[in-house]
Amino acid sequence: MYSLLKPDFVYDDVSGDIVEADVDVVSDLWTMDGRNVYRGSRDPRYTHANVYWLYDEDLQRVGCSEHSLTDHGDFQLLWFQESEFGTLLQEEGWTTSGDIWGLLPKQTFERFLNEGWTSPETILEQCLHGQRRIVTPNMIVNRPQVYSCSRCGRRALTPMKNCLSVAEPLSVASKDAVLFVDSDLVVHHPPLNSSVWSRLGLHEPSSHLSPSQQQAQAQEQGQEPPRSEESSLSPPHAEAS
Repeated sequence: MYSLLKPDFVYDDVSGDIVEADVDVVSDLWTMDGRNVYRGSRDPRYTHANVYWLYDEDLQRVGCSEHSLTDHGDFQLLWFQESEFGTLLQEEGWTTSGDIWGLLPKQTFERFLNEGWTSPETILEQCLHGQRRIVTPNMIVNRPQVYSCSRCGRRALTPMKNCLSVAEPLSVASKDAVLFVDSDLVVHHPPLNSSVWSRLGLHEPSSHLSPSQQQAQAQEQGQEPPRSEESSLSPPHAEAS
C-alpha cells in the first residue's frame, strides 16, 4: 500500500490482523471519511510519518491514518480495498473477472499444468519471448529482472547456467500486453485513468482502453466483453510440443 504522504514508501503489512502495538489498547470511536473506526496507537515501526492503524467494530484492521512528522494536522487516510491492486494504489474501481485459466486455450492450459507453471512468476516466464506480461501487485513495487542470453536467445527471471546473460528490468510494451493477477491468479481490471500505467512506465492517452479496461466497462454495461488475440496467452515456445 503506497503512502500518500511519502509516495515512494510502501506499507507491506496490510492484513486484517491487529498489530502488536495495538494489543490491549483502548480507543474511542472515530468517524473518518464517513466510516466509524477505532484508531490504534502510533506504530513505532514507521519513521516517515506518525502512523495509526484503523479498525472496524469487529476489530478488523481496515486502513490507517498517516500524519506528517512536522504538522499533525497534515494527514492522509488509506483504506484496504477488496482488490490488492486497489489497496496498493489507493484506487477504487478495480474489478475482477475470474482466473487466468479461463483465458488459456485448452492445449496451453494442459501444458502449463503438466509443466507446473501455475504461479504468476512461472507463467510470466513463459511469456518473456512475446509481448504479453503478467503483473502482480508485488511486481509493480519490485520490478522483476529479466535475464537475456545473447548466445542462445533464452530469457528467464533468474540467472541461467552456461549462458552469457544480461539483466534488465521487466519491460512492458503496451497496455494491451498486460494482465493484472493476484497470487491466486485471479484477473484484475484497473479503473479508467489508473496510476498503474505510469507505475509501469506507460503514458498512453487516457482515451485508449486496454482489453482489461474494455472488459470491465463491458461488464458494467452488461455486454459481452471483447477479446483480443493476446488474451489467449499463447507464447510461441509454450505451445511447441
